[in-house]
Amino acid sequence: MSERSFRRPASLDQAEAEAIVGDEDPAAESEIAHTTAWALLGVPNADFDVAAVAKLRESVRAEGVDIIAAAWSKSPEFTLPGALWRIYLLWQWSQLNAEVLTDRYQEGLDALASKGVDVQDQPPLGEIIRGVEGVLAGYANEDDLAAVLESAAQAMRVMAMGVRFGPEWITEENHVLAHTVTRRPQALLDTARELDESAQQAAAGTLD
Repeated sequence: MSERSFRRPASLDQAEAEAIVGDEDPAAESEIAHTTAWALLGVPNADFDVAAVAKLRESVRAEGVDIIAAAWSKSPEFTLPGALWRIYLLWQWSQLNAEVLTDRYQEGLDALASKGVDVQDQPPLGEIIRGVEGVLAGYANEDDLAAVLESAAQAMRVMAMGVRFGPEWITEENHVLAHTVTRRPQALLDTARELDESAQQAAAGTLD
């Protein structure tokens, strides 16, 4: 397991969990975002050791990834916390609107098939979401990440293919998942491209 040089550890007691969400210093926010993201994948460093990583993962499994996910929301797209934020939003969407996602995915598959694309090897949406859940629950490691990001990107591309729904993601400004990631006109396709790039970097070991 590799080591990465973060400057301070994240913590999981209530006061510090609130600080993760409320910290307005960009440098500190970035440190927390990266620290929690890598710890979720089981990666320790000099300041955040194996025991601290285990504590974070146990807390996420007990309380849900929401306790740290907000720390990733401002992270650039081609970083680990930025990639985790994007698959977190996809996972949240699946929890809020599972039927809508299933319909969009099936419509996308049908649209691809009508164009002569072989979709028989395309995994079920539920399988893709379970892979995302594994990462967000701290059951995955660095070696698993690229495949999960790739599959999430492909799911978004499929969902963008349907005529009825198209490449939009969240259209309502007051939607609980309204974010710069989800409300772009080509949100699904743009996010898929970002996840593809992050997956390539993860596979090469260069994702920050």
